[in-house]
Amino acid sequence: REGDVVTTIEPEVQTRLALDIEKVQERYSSQESGGIIMDPATGAILAIATYPTYDGNALQSVDPSMLGNSFVEHVHEFGSIMKPMTIASALDAGVITPNTTYNDTGCIYLSNYPICNYDLKARGPGTPVQQILSQSLNVGASFIATELGSTRMRDYFINHYALGTTTGVDLPAEASGIVTNLKSPRQLEYDEASFGQGIAMTPLETIRALAVIANGGYLVTPHVGSSIINAEGIEGPISLPQRQQ
Repeated sequence: REGDVVTTIEPEVQTRLALDIEKVQERYSSQESGGIIMDPATGAILAIATYPTYDGNALQSVDPSMLGNSFVEHVHEFGSIMKPMTIASALDAGVITPNTTYNDTGCIYLSNYPICNYDLKARGPGTPVQQILSQSLNVGASFIATELGSTRMRDYFINHYALGTTTGVDLPAEASGIVTNLKSPRQLEYDEASFGQGIAMTPLETIRALAVIANGGYLVTPHVGSSIINAEGIEGPISLPQRQQ
């Protein structure tokens, strides 16, 4: 034998995730459902699953369009998943605190373009910033983006979260996100990006960025390979890039 690759996948976690993703698919009838479970401190991928899926032992009967890996090949506008990144950036920059409040008017206009909460309802003066996450308030995210300012927001999103780049994962055909709107001089593009519109990332790129919030500010390298057992039976770790802060 030439050697074996030891993966980071945890079989029980993988099985549970795959079953849960199938239930999500059945409930919402989406075109595709998927999930990733990753250790934010190390980048080790413990489980990764999509549905619909296929039997790898019967590839002759599989639709070729299913053979790619959408977690690394496809980009999406992730919407409100981006709000924690927006708020974490503003907290780190010191432009807001956990006690900051704002006047939520339900809708605002920037460059004659409306930005509204999902239900079009105002929460009024004194709305705590925590409610931006608790109620997924677009007007609140827009307020945070304005407080942060375009230069700092661009720096956090592109340099600290590394959006618009590949992650270096040990999976083939990885694409990078599309964040050209973050080079715009208009505040509108930044307000939209604050709640995940106008920019697009791969799922793996997104989970790496979210891990930055959980691990104290470090960019990790997502990976499914842990070590290699060579032909003599000796196991050695796979070298990965060091964490970057």
